[in-house]
Amino acid sequence: MQTEKYPFAVRLLGFPPEEARAIALGLHRAPRKGAAYFCLSDGSLQEPDLYLANGADLRALAALDSLAGDIHPALVLGAPPVCLPYPSLRLPVRWGSIYSALDELLKRRTGALDKLACQGAPQRSDRRRRERLDLDLTEAADYAAMRRHAHRGAVLVLDRSPAFSLHVGRLLCSWRLACRWADNEDEAVAVCRQGEVALVLINTTTPGIDPYRVCAALRQSDGLHGLRGRDSTQCEPPAVVFLAAPPFIYDVQRARAAGGRGRARQAGGRPPSARTAAART
Repeated sequence: MQTEKYPFAVRLLGFPPEEARAIALGLHRAPRKGAAYFCLSDGSLQEPDLYLANGADLRALAALDSLAGDIHPALVLGAPPVCLPYPSLRLPVRWGSIYSALDELLKRRTGALDKLACQGAPQRSDRRRRERLDLDLTEAADYAAMRRHAHRGAVLVLDRSPAFSLHVGRLLCSWRLACRWADNEDEAVAVCRQGEVALVLINTTTPGIDPYRVCAALRQSDGLHGLRGRDSTQCEPPAVVFLAAPPFIYDVQRARAAGGRGRARQAGGRPPSARTAAART
């Protein structure tokens, strides 16, 4: 009897669109006897298990410095122009070699996670949404001036039923954060105008809503005026994350124009754990 394999998430760095599609197809066709893989789409907030970087793209190689490590190991395709602490495969690369190299990286990742679990340490203490490109030139004080405190507040779930919001609420209990629920756009906007929401999770399958329109309404700065019991100049619109699964097609450009932070993948049509989205806001 064949059992379903857990698919490992791969983030591609520095590949042109045509090459990225070819790599995604090749990973999808990984041998059944080994691990299964899928590529994270643009805008996805899911933490990757592995990185695949283009050895000819200097920006991608620079990004690995702040992204990759034992927990999220990286493989470079093509000979990099400089010596790097990551395994690499020279071009042209055969898929058998890629599968073997990825399997070794997964073993390394598993060992690192087991070590952290034995130590009782968190998986990752620093989560960057943008790579730091000028490590040797920028003064630490300049970074400190640009750094903002996290917007702490409740999580609002826009969904057809309260089931997922109750699940999120249980996950957030240890952080002493509340979870609210709304099933329509007007109610979601009304809750956010109270100024207590830091993150909104929009289930794109919720009936009667346009997720992009809702996102734009929640992100409008003028919606902060008239907040009860707060100084509106100190409040920020909530971060908005789309919970997307087929048949919904996530439009990166529309989401960005509406002010969305990104998307989280729904497996089997069910919303994922809130940890992925909350960690990125």
